[in-house]
Amino acid sequence: MAVDAVLFDLDDTLYDHRHARRAGMQAMRRVEPALGRLPLDRLDRTFERLLSDIHISLVLTGKISLTQSRWLRMTRFLEEYRIELPRRRVQELIDLRLETYVRHRRAVPGAVALLRHLHDSGTTVGVVTNNLRSEQAEKLRVTGLDRLVDHLVCSEQVGVTKPDARIFRIALRRAGAPPQRTVMVGDSWEYDIVGAVRAGIRAVWFHRDSRPLPPMPSADELRSFRPLARAIGVILGRPGRPPRSTRRATRIRGARGPTPR
Repeated sequence: MAVDAVLFDLDDTLYDHRHARRAGMQAMRRVEPALGRLPLDRLDRTFERLLSDIHISLVLTGKISLTQSRWLRMTRFLEEYRIELPRRRVQELIDLRLETYVRHRRAVPGAVALLRHLHDSGTTVGVVTNNLRSEQAEKLRVTGLDRLVDHLVCSEQVGVTKPDARIFRIALRRAGAPPQRTVMVGDSWEYDIVGAVRAGIRAVWFHRDSRPLPPMPSADELRSFRPLARAIGVILGRPGRPPRSTRRATRIRGARGPTPR
């Protein structure tokens, strides 16, 4: 069946949040000896977990601001590793990490070419994201993706978050496309894939790591947007794409995870 619209998650699907986040952590490790003695991957996982938890429960619900969330995240992060620093030093780390993050913002490799192809071929391109609109619009602008996206649906504006099927139905209405002629591409299994399937949308799990495909629900998988022809084949379901042997259909589970900076 032909595809009228492709919906994408933003962070770590089109926008390379992981690249910018790790650059920020590296910068902190270079100036703070207590962090420099710990493995980057371990620190990165801890920071991302705290980021996700605080953002979902406090920022997206309007309980605290982004500035407050950055302070809370950093202090909890340091507490986990029993690192005690003066308040001024904590703020210096927050400022350094954010400054470095901003300088390393970029699109996921291959994302611009993919969206340009879809845009030029007349396919509607939408972004569905659990975040603040100002944050996500800026990421699209600095990466040049804004010119290739027709609709941006942010949880802040519509009042519902992924994996709730309602946010996907809102995106479908804006795209003017039925679910059976739409595809959702995202890196979060529970937020993007589970949510899309709940809304009756075919899902493609985009992940750049060697992770096994979860047993449910049904989805295709893609680990890179390069080469472009293969990515298009998987997303649009064209003949010649890899067999769907990894697809499994069963019931759906629950979920978690967006990504601010």
